[in-house]
Amino acid sequence: MGRPLKLAETVDSKVKTPAAGTTGTIGNTGVAGSTQIQFTGFVTGGSANTGYATRQTGSKTFKITTGDGTADLLLTPVASGSLAAGQCQLTATDSAGGTYYVSKITSRYVTIGALGTGSQFAVGDRALWVASGSEVLNTSVSIPLA
Repeated sequence: MGRPLKLAETVDSKVKTPAAGTTGTIGNTGVAGSTQIQFTGFVTGGSANTGYATRQTGSKTFKITTGDGTADLLLTPVASGSLAAGQCQLTATDSAGGTYYVSKITSRYVTIGALGTGSQFAVGDRALWVASGSEVLNTSVSIPLA
């Protein structure tokens, strides 16, 4: 699986800081001072809703909590309206406002799995993920944070 994304809190409940050059972690959004990556997930028995990951369970699998509950969901590069039960998604945005659907995320990079409206990256490209508003042409994208 490689190195998982950083959790927002440690055992002694201190907030962890994200990797250099990024702004997000995964974990409980109730932890004061932390910024979590916001996924859209489809928990079985519910529908596609925004939520957060409490932990990474595989290279493309996350334990996601939404208003419908908590489940291990597979990161899938599709629009949120196309999600099926057991899937989650992230939408990345480039410097021109174009969108992409993420197939994999690491502590610093996303892999583009499908194109939305963007044209700066191709399917399979890796892009640095950064804070919204600090995207660089053909270099980085932002992902939603809660």
